[in-house]
Amino acid sequence: MRTQNKIMMLITMLLLTHLGWTQKTTPDYQYAFDGAVKWLILHESGTLLASTGEALAGIRPNSSTVSFKFDRLKRVKEEHLEFVPNTPYLIVKPRGIFMHTVVVDVVKGTIVFDSKAEDWQNGVTSRYFISPEMMFVVNGMHKDQASGKYTGGVGLYDLKTGKLVNIFERKPTNPMMGEPDVMGDDIVIPGVKNVECYSISSGAVKWTADIKNATNIITNEVTKEIYAFRTKGDNTVVYKINAENGASLWPEGNKIKGVISKIEFTDHGLAIVTNILGGGSKLASKLKGSGTSKVYLLDFNTGADLWDKSPKTKGIINHFYVEDDGIIFGVSDGGINKIAFDGTPRWKKPLKTGPAIQIMATVPAGLLYISETDADIIDMQTGESVFGKAIKYKRSEAVASTYDKTRDRFLITCKDGVYEIDGQNGEYNLLTGSIRFDGKEDPTGIEVRTHGILLTASQNLEMLGFDGEENWHVYHRAPGKSAFGLAIVGALTLATASAAISHSATAGYMKGAGVPSYNSTVQYHEEMADTWANVTDAGFQEMAKRFKATKATANSAFILTKVDDGVALVKVDKDSGQTLNEIVIQDKDPMYEVDDIEGFMYFKDKGNNISAFNLNK
Repeated sequence: MRTQNKIMMLITMLLLTHLGWTQKTTPDYQYAFDGAVKWLILHESGTLLASTGEALAGIRPNSSTVSFKFDRLKRVKEEHLEFVPNTPYLIVKPRGIFMHTVVVDVVKGTIVFDSKAEDWQNGVTSRYFISPEMMFVVNGMHKDQASGKYTGGVGLYDLKTGKLVNIFERKPTNPMMGEPDVMGDDIVIPGVKNVECYSISSGAVKWTADIKNATNIITNEVTKEIYAFRTKGDNTVVYKINAENGASLWPEGNKIKGVISKIEFTDHGLAIVTNILGGGSKLASKLKGSGTSKVYLLDFNTGADLWDKSPKTKGIINHFYVEDDGIIFGVSDGGINKIAFDGTPRWKKPLKTGPAIQIMATVPAGLLYISETDADIIDMQTGESVFGKAIKYKRSEAVASTYDKTRDRFLITCKDGVYEIDGQNGEYNLLTGSIRFDGKEDPTGIEVRTHGILLTASQNLEMLGFDGEENWHVYHRAPGKSAFGLAIVGALTLATASAAISHSATAGYMKGAGVPSYNSTVQYHEEMADTWANVTDAGFQEMAKRFKATKATANSAFILTKVDDGVALVKVDKDSGQTLNEIVIQDKDPMYEVDDIEGFMYFKDKGNNISAFNLNK
């Protein structure tokens, strides 16, 4: 009897040791479909997208029912999707020989454009998204409702309402060639034979510019300027057009080397960055990212390059900012430089840095940069280290940083360990060099908590004291490459795609905007919330509300790991390291998505179901 009592006491102690651990396998919500679920994608708006044999479906967070099913979009594959970043819009691209194109607002759960329903013959041949107007421009053969005949034209749709704004007639021999732009009541369309400006309200042609085969148009609402760009092989020709009558202000165009990657309007001229690929084939160069960038500042009146000699970059520019007193840029292979608007260097010499500059941001002491091998704070006027020398560390693909407001210091994690940089005097110190994550992982995140510094990766959590001493460490082995590679648990899955050049994104009047502050650089959600809040549309307002809210899982981390029954999503308290919960998925190769803002996990069951688990419980 005593032996039995001892065993019961031991079991009780073990249960108490794991207090808070509850194995949860019953979902909070379950969604049934007639067809098998092929894939899951979490959109940045919080809508879960799923493709089934019956429809393209969407599920909004904390909803007991499927938000929408579009049965006209059956068997859609992931490669057919094109996300419009920082919007609720999803473009379903053409499949097969017919150019059927659909645009979905995944927050409202509505189709805002359907080329078939809008009577575009065999779909549209090209389409472009224009922001901040949230317009969708398509090209093709459209059915005239009066005559019943198909005629060539360009259609302009307002995605906020899903309504056709107007159709601009085009001759079959002069179709839309490139990306148009909108300025007030004008839409400027580049064609094979010319550039034409139409009144959006009436549809009438206002003027024609004799510029052939332009590949895109950029307008400036503030200065009422219009520019046309034509790509010729590896180079570009830039034209300026009179916004009133279409006269070519730079008749011959300005020929510049390379393909345009960045355009900024300044008070002093049109700033342009081009990329010149070098070495080997074009395809190889693009894949490797090899080549160099060239910076131009074109005179508004003549189009001539105001700089006698473009600054050397020795690589591709991936950071480019217009300051009040000049242009500052960073190069992917390493190096930062600043040039005055008259073309003279602002610094004695370009600053040498390590490769892959991950962050360039302003802090009270100057310009903070963090690369794969070094970090420093630079005087914006001289280009020299504010405090004397940079921090050097082993090359680290994963370099994370944060600011410790209470102690006025920056914290950087790399292969050497964790460095601290004093926010006042720039003195730095290796806080700890003994970070040893299991599973061959390195920290990919760093966070200042109430009682310490939390380092995170996919399978590891480690809490350091503010002095760098380890308080606790949690590791859960990955379930295998197939499951592990599906997603990074605990991080919002952001839909990304190449956005088309638009005047708001690349050519807005950015006078003095300059290098962003450190906080705005690292606080993506807060910045996006402010942007979306300014758009008068329910879908954007919902996205703003979502991102302004505190993360539901701010105090928990989630790790996918292997268990006897399959795999489990383990919920770990960020402050104590204790396991709070685990959701067991009896699947060796699970299909799932985690929304760490709303606090939900979505999992595809073996049947035709999707289960949703509330991670906040």
